[in-house]
Order: sequence, then C-alpha cells, then structure tokens
Amino acid sequence: MATIIFDTPDGTRERDVDDEDLNYREDHWQVTLGDDDYLYIPLDRVYSVRMHDPHHLHD
Repeated sequence: MATIIFDTPDGTRERDVDDEDLNYREDHWQVTLGDDDYLYIPLDRVYSVRMHDPHHLHD
C-alpha cells in the first residue's frame, strides 16, 4: 500500500493506493484509478509519498 499527499483545488488530499498503481513520471505522479483511468498529479502539488515497495517507482 502507498499513500500520496497532495494539493487539490479543494485543499490537501491524502489518497491510499496499491503500490503498483502509483508511478513516478518525469514531472508528475500517475495514479491508476481503473482501466484506462488515471490521475496525474504535478510534482509541485505533492507533499509526501510513502511506499512499502518502492521498486515500483520505475517500469
């Protein structure tokens, strides 16, 4: 399980996701929400990322 804490237009949000559903890309974090459904969070809006299995950071 991973936790990402980030800013939204409505305030700070904390989201728990499976490690394999959270990936770091060049300038953002990508959260897989379902089949072909993703949330992209720009780096400057992310406060913290906690992962139990960090080898999933890179494909």
